[in-house]
Amino acid sequence: MPRAKRSPIVVPLVVLASALASGTILAAGGPTALKGKVQGWDRLFPAVYAEAAKPDAHRYTWREPSPTVKQDFRKLTASISRDVCVAAIGSGAAQPHDSEKVFVTGGRITPSTIVVSPGTRLQFKNSDPFPHNLYEEKNAAWAATPTAPGSTRDYAAAGPGVHVIHDQLFPSIVMYVVVEPNAVDFAMPDREGNFALQVPPGEYTLKAYFDGKPTGKPQDGINVGEREVDLKEPLGLGGT
Repeated sequence: MPRAKRSPIVVPLVVLASALASGTILAAGGPTALKGKVQGWDRLFPAVYAEAAKPDAHRYTWREPSPTVKQDFRKLTASISRDVCVAAIGSGAAQPHDSEKVFVTGGRITPSTIVVSPGTRLQFKNSDPFPHNLYEEKNAAWAATPTAPGSTRDYAAAGPGVHVIHDQLFPSIVMYVVVEPNAVDFAMPDREGNFALQVPPGEYTLKAYFDGKPTGKPQDGINVGEREVDLKEPLGLGGT
């Protein structure tokens, strides 16, 4: 009995599946990785630290500086993975981003600054063993409401601008939700300052935000095609 002939389409399919799995082939018009690095966050000083240092703030701490730790590491600065957000700004209105989880714990909110497009939903997760009373400045629709330990509370990014979130009981808990209509994607850098964004082909401006405001010099005219873009120049951050 003659052996059945192998279909000639099998090998191309195997090659295609392998290429897709390795990420070497991108769908037409699909997102492309835009990678880079920020530098200079050691010069950023969060406003909540400055406020706590005022003589009339009546804040207390049990931390004792250790003489064995170098002076450079005793200086209070921004936490790069919590306090800095990098956003890719396009030329047109961006779609709402996927729901983003925000963590409330240890007297801070992570992330403390986020840049999103209108309509993006945030979910505040109380990771502390006690309740938090979160509220937005000048927004009666999102007034102070107890969020029990382990529970969540939803928030929808409204119109353009900076929306400030506080906690009634904990002054150090402050978050800045920057609503930017053209923010295509955003990312929080890792501890080394590296970040990666997923954007469709087009031209973008890259901006870093800290304490709800742009910081440093933006990078303009970044052209993204169907290949991954790895920026050679780091995105410098301003600071005092």
